[in-house]
Order: sequence, then C-alpha cells, then structure tokens
Amino acid sequence: MLSEQEREAHRRFVQALQHEHLICARPGCGGAMEIADQTPHAARIKTYEATCERCHAAEKIAGREQASPPWDLASITMMAEVHLLHEQPACPYDETPITFISLPNPRRKARYRLLCYYCGRHAEMNWPPPEAKR
Repeated sequence: MLSEQEREAHRRFVQALQHEHLICARPGCGGAMEIADQTPHAARIKTYEATCERCHAAEKIAGREQASPPWDLASITMMAEVHLLHEQPACPYDETPITFISLPNPRRKARYRLLCYYCGRHAEMNWPPPEAKR
C-alpha cells in the first residue's frame, strides 16, 4: 500500500510523463513549473527536473525501478488489446501509462516494445500473437 506522499509523487510523475501542466508544490506559491527531461538515452525509468517559474524551486521527479516480477503474458496481451482500442493502457503494477514503440521488422510483421517508464518493466511482442493465428 502506497503512502499519500508516494501517491502524490506518482501522480506528479504521470503528469510530467504526459506533458501535463505542473504546479509548484511549495506552500503559498502555486506557480507553473517548467519540466526538463533528464533521462539518459538507455535508461529504463524517466527522470525529470521541474523548476518553478515564480519561486525558482527545483524538484526532481523520477520513477522507481522495480523490474520484478515481470509482466506475465496475460498482462501483456491485455495492454495490447487496450492499445488496439485506442485507449491508454496502464502498467498492472503501478497504473502508469504504458508506451508502445513500433520496432522495425524486415518480414513486415507487427513488432512492439512495451515500456513502463515508472517501474522500468518492459517487454517485446509480436502482433498478432502466435496463438491467434491458429
């Protein structure tokens, strides 16, 4: 069970991930925050630096890497089906929006990488799955 502080940190992370407007968390300020992505290229989790335009307070917003247990096949299939319905799939462990990246495939089959930038879980999948072709 997450504490109130952890839930708020996760909510701010999701806002930064989805490029939503963030407000300064300092009491009495309420200024808009400018967000810069500080994530290294090969990192599994995203890290942001938010700076208040009014009081210049800086805040580090980052995911918490937790790669185990990995997603099971049922979770991956469920996320893919939600994605195909043009809705936003979420990580079954922390409810963070999942990012789908289309991978190049020389045989013209659909291949995707699924990423959760909060917990660092990821998977690769072919679509349609082999059991759907029977």
